Formats: sequence, structure tokens, C-alpha cells
Amino acid sequence: MSEEPLIISYFKRLFANPKDTRMGRIEGAEVEIKGELCPRKGKKDQVFLYGKIADDKLKDIKFMCALCDPHMFVAADILCILAVGKDKDEVSALGKVNFEELLGGQSPEGYEHFERARELLVLGMLGRKKIT
Repeated sequence: MSEEPLIISYFKRLFANPKDTRMGRIEGAEVEIKGELCPRKGKKDQVFLYGKIADDKLKDIKFMCALCDPHMFVAADILCILAVGKDKDEVSALGKVNFEELLGGQSPEGYEHFERARELLVLGMLGRKKIT
């Protein structure tokens, strides 16, 4: 894993101001997802996504991570910021340009984490249930 300057800078901001992030848990979430990501690298990033839905759109979404590297924390925060107010099709359409715009540049590994978390979120929105 390369520790890219943009990822590390964003990661540090997450923990400097945690109240200004999407980190946390939502009690009574309609969408509750636990996913192990990046197993191909022998790591076990575990991301937890919690969402509230109104009119088929994400009204609120937060995340928590366990055993995650900085790339996953950053990707999850960016995904949650971008996903608020969107339906499953709009979330599914979020891509590299959206990710890089919020990050402030490129991160292939960060975007890979973003894609995997986005796929889990869309699956969770389809069923509006807990996915583990």
C-alpha cells in the first residue's frame, strides 16, 4: 500500500475534526451493511454503512471502519458525502470524477476502495436490509 499524500492529508482531516465527517452510526437505519473489502491484499478492511431512506433516496448515511487502512476511511467518507440525497441509480452512477473531485486529485487505490463500498451500498439500498 502506498501512502499517497492526498489520502494521508484527507485521513488526517477526518480525525482532526470527526464531528465534520460522515463517521458514526445511525440508530434505526433502514440500510445496514457490513462488508469486508480488499481481501485480495490479505487485509481485512471492514466497512459498516448505515443509511436512512426517505422517498427512495438516502436521507442520511454514515460509516464506521474496523481494521481499515487510510484509503478505506477516505473512500467511505467521500462515498457518504456524495450519496446523501441520491437514489440507488444515482449512487450507482457515482464514479471516478466524483471521487477525485472531493479528494482533490487521483488515487487509484482510494478509488478501488470507493468502488467496492459503492457496490455494497447499492446492494443494501436494493434490499433495504442488513447485509453482512
